[in-house]
Amino acid sequence: MASDPSLPYAGELGRKALHLLALSIPLGMWWVGMPLALYLLAPAALIAVAADVVRSYSATFNVLIRGIFGPLMRPEELPEAGTEVRFNGATCVLVGAVLMVLLFPLRVAVPVLAMAMLADAAAALVGRRVGRVHWGSLPATVEGTTAFVGTGLAIMACFPAVAFGPAAAGVVVGAVVEVLPMPVNDNIRVPVVAALVVVGAEALLFGRPVPLFAGLLS
Repeated sequence: MASDPSLPYAGELGRKALHLLALSIPLGMWWVGMPLALYLLAPAALIAVAADVVRSYSATFNVLIRGIFGPLMRPEELPEAGTEVRFNGATCVLVGAVLMVLLFPLRVAVPVLAMAMLADAAAALVGRRVGRVHWGSLPATVEGTTAFVGTGLAIMACFPAVAFGPAAAGVVVGAVVEVLPMPVNDNIRVPVVAALVVVGAEALLFGRPVPLFAGLLS
């Protein structure tokens, strides 16, 4: 995970505390099942996207959002009104969750989404606090990535519905995707790519069908 010195460590702690609250998303998905999970998440994601668009045009709304959430947001998530649309991390979490329930069965979507949230939080906090060895010129650290993998493996081990081999492959690939600089927000790309690896590995190792667009077929 890339450490971000532009956000104070206290702000990083608060930001990652929201990740713990966001665990209610995958747990809620598991509890309510499909298609209700999709019916609840899709409107929430649309509202979050709309709010980010509105704050990019409305100075008043932008000031309101800054006042409430500013201390937990990174500078790149806080553009001035009238400049460009920037989507914050919480919006991307919701969009990522919608994609997960659309693309994958809940037995894959729930553990992978929970893994991505907690592993990302561990990587960020460890990378900020003790990260010393960087991956070349990248801001991500070996220590942060190690925390991601360790936390991710521990979380996936709690979900026996996914065999540990495919689960471990998803965690490792997710850690790589987390480190690499990509235009898609990590709250979207990490869980989606990790879940693709899980279902792909299950197909290769156990002959399971690749259940893409499971949410649409529910």
